[in-house]
Amino acid sequence: MNAARLGALGTALPNTRFTTDEVLSRMSSGGSFEVERITGIRTRHLVQRPEEDTLSLGELAARDCLRRSNYTAADLDVIISAGTTVHDGFHMVFEPAAAHEIARRIGADNAAAYDVVNACGGTMTAIYLLENMIRAGLVRTGMVVTAEIISPVTEGALAEATDPRDMQFPALTLADAAVAILVDRAVDDADRIHYVEMMCASEFAPLCIAAPSDRTENMVMLTDNKAMQAAPRRETWAKLHRDLLMKRGSSFAEERFDFIVFHQLGVMFTEKLAESGEVIHEAPMPPRLRTVDKYANTGASTHFLALRDYIDRGEIPKGSKICLVPTASGMIFGVMSATIDSLVG
Repeated sequence: MNAARLGALGTALPNTRFTTDEVLSRMSSGGSFEVERITGIRTRHLVQRPEEDTLSLGELAARDCLRRSNYTAADLDVIISAGTTVHDGFHMVFEPAAAHEIARRIGADNAAAYDVVNACGGTMTAIYLLENMIRAGLVRTGMVVTAEIISPVTEGALAEATDPRDMQFPALTLADAAVAILVDRAVDDADRIHYVEMMCASEFAPLCIAAPSDRTENMVMLTDNKAMQAAPRRETWAKLHRDLLMKRGSSFAEERFDFIVFHQLGVMFTEKLAESGEVIHEAPMPPRLRTVDKYANTGASTHFLALRDYIDRGEIPKGSKICLVPTASGMIFGVMSATIDSLVG
């Protein structure tokens, strides 16, 4: 059976960067929030509509990914779009698929194209699907493109949130970014995806929802942050991973990960996930990649945006073994293990 690897990684950011204070200065609701103190978020990139949207940012990330690879767009067998919004975040367009439009823009005329939406777990879900296609011999080379334009719900919070306990507080942590990951056949164990596992605990779906506001013309995101971050939810990723490793005859300590990447929701949340992991796995966590301070919470693009940042700074050696842990509303949990070589270049 074929194995897959992470062959290349591209990113794209909106042209304009804001400090957290600059974002909060536009708050018209009369609310007062200490977002930077609570989350550690200092700056973030936000699209400027209508010049920038999910399709334009996704195209840039896809082209960046191809430039870093040994492939052309014509070599791609499939493109999967894994973001949570299409176009500018206000106008949800489901046909044609975003993946189809991005494929057309970059000249991937031979690629099948479809969209996958799974909240902040979308990127890992798409990689899970693509990795299975490659292992089954259905495709040789594919690309996951995740363009997250989620700042429109921040606009809703700026207009409506009034209290630090407000369910719209997490919307003040969001930002925009796009990533594109090329996945192809592995040639050796020094550059391959070892496993990807995903699960959904659907009973927790009401804890975080996005919908049109019934008070203004904005989109809003309503999150029960306390319930979502309670210990039973924080521990789920580690229990899932522990059980998976037991079936493989291994343990977290035996995996010898060089780095771990959690969802970049906030500094305190990341530390709590790590603490839960140490308890469940009975092992220390490896060094954590953390970029929430400079990029904020960019949804489903967050893990690979962080990975690209550390690679570009020369802090990820070739042959590093990475553990990526998606957590998302739904609630969705997962884990991915990969040894990377081509990504580091």
